[in-house]
Amino acid sequence: MEFYEKVDGLARVIGVTSSTAKKYYLLFEEHGYNFKRNQQGQLLFSQDDINLFKELMVLKNEKDMTVSKAVKEIVKDKVITDITDITVTTGDITVITKQVTTVMTELDELKQLVKSQNEIIEKQQEEFKKQFLKQEAYIKDSLEQRDRTLITTLREVQESQKEIASSLSEEKNKKKWWQIWLS
Repeated sequence: MEFYEKVDGLARVIGVTSSTAKKYYLLFEEHGYNFKRNQQGQLLFSQDDINLFKELMVLKNEKDMTVSKAVKEIVKDKVITDITDITVTTGDITVITKQVTTVMTELDELKQLVKSQNEIIEKQQEEFKKQFLKQEAYIKDSLEQRDRTLITTLREVQESQKEIASSLSEEKNKKKWWQIWLS
């Protein structure tokens, strides 16, 4: 996490008054250097920014050097560094773009794989459904056949019982040969 100083903190670090620090940062901004600001608009100086001010403190004390010339010199060097940073960033963007393209290609392949797997699953579900319906129909037919057989068997048993009861009744009602003579 980067730590930021406000104007008073910057002045303390570089050993000047707050008004002098303000004069310095205004010169930097006049030469195209921009500092970070918080949501309330207050200036925030990073460690890199503080190092620029420290460099200014050294340069301004050289022979035939003014504060304005020193700021101009520092900002010029910083712009060159920023251009290099932009070049590096462009290279990084190219690499990231290639990586994103690769990821997108792999994502498309995964989408196709998932789609084909879903189609296979749907076909399997349809096949399972057909098999289930066949099994259900077979079980239903088997149960109906069993029920018909059971009912037929029960009827036959009842008929047999009726016949047996009837023959027992007839035998009971039949008179024995010796009973015929006795009557």
